[in-house]
Amino acid sequence: MRVVIDTKNFALYNGGIAHWFAPLLAGWITNRPDIHFMLLGPPFEMGFLPRTSNWKPATVTWPTWLPRAFRHPWYDNVIFPREVKRLHPNLVLSPYHDVRIPKGVTSVIAVHDLCLEEMKDLYPGRIRAYYLAMLRRNLRIATHVMTVSRTSRDKLVHRYNVLDANITVVYNSVPTHFGQTVAYKKISAFRQSHSLSGRFVLYAGGSEYRKNIERLAHAFAILVHRETDLSLLVTGLADQRWKSVLDLLPLGISKQIAFAGKLSDDELSTAYAATDAVVYPTLCEGFGRVCLEAMMSGAPLACSDLPVMREVAGDYPVYFEPLDANSIAEGISKALIKGRQRIITDPRFFPEFILAAFMEKIEETLRGTQSCK
Repeated sequence: MRVVIDTKNFALYNGGIAHWFAPLLAGWITNRPDIHFMLLGPPFEMGFLPRTSNWKPATVTWPTWLPRAFRHPWYDNVIFPREVKRLHPNLVLSPYHDVRIPKGVTSVIAVHDLCLEEMKDLYPGRIRAYYLAMLRRNLRIATHVMTVSRTSRDKLVHRYNVLDANITVVYNSVPTHFGQTVAYKKISAFRQSHSLSGRFVLYAGGSEYRKNIERLAHAFAILVHRETDLSLLVTGLADQRWKSVLDLLPLGISKQIAFAGKLSDDELSTAYAATDAVVYPTLCEGFGRVCLEAMMSGAPLACSDLPVMREVAGDYPVYFEPLDANSIAEGISKALIKGRQRIITDPRFFPEFILAAFMEKIEETLRGTQSCK
């Protein structure tokens, strides 16, 4: 049995999709020593994979010789399908929907959200058109579709006419050390290393178009006028989108926004244990991993009032209207007043249950490939 895994996301992004898929892939490889896994994509960090002999990289070169705008289309539509045909797999699995799945091959793709469709005004037209075209094409070709919430599943059924029986919900999980007690010395050291002398709000949601960081910055400016001891700590680096936002803020306020850089899982867990509140003002999501991280850390949470957030977090957060900076500011203020919360451990998001749901559907799909022979 030969399985090709699309590993482009590990190589190029290593963000939310990779965090969702990494434990599933590692668990699958561990539980099926009889399958030969071929990890197809540019080079990536493989330290999370088990030390077994049933997998190997099928490394390809990212087309840097092409102008930047043409690299993704060329890789997705030429390099990837060409290599799949060369490898002759029984099954192809992609943790996203942007690589061209060859016809006639049993395949599983993941669709994490439909934000490109819903947030029409946020994305450049060319990018939006390309990824939506790939989504529609692969939904017609794929044997089965995975997604990360019931909310996203319902949208796929109603907007794209995907049969409900052809969709499996596989939730996100977080590392098991989230929710464990973090020593005070560790929290104190974290605060000192980021020069956090007063209260601080943590933002760990990235800067992609839909993340709404412009209104977040405006809301923070509103708060600082009445709560002067407050800082905003942003995970990651100050990229170009953040720099553009900071340039519009008064200097005194922008100086109260700090960037933590790339954090390890352990450092991120400490950040959630140390913060006075977490904010998540996203305009669109397929799951809402920040909500889960906050809930499992007992961190007060203020987040956008979206159906998927209520699916994941229930009545744990303070909800706000993400299109209104004043509402965001009020939500953060209420979360700060609430203080640390009781840690929520929801079985839906236990790693072992999520892996079991994933494995059950994968095994069913693999049996289908064998019965067709």
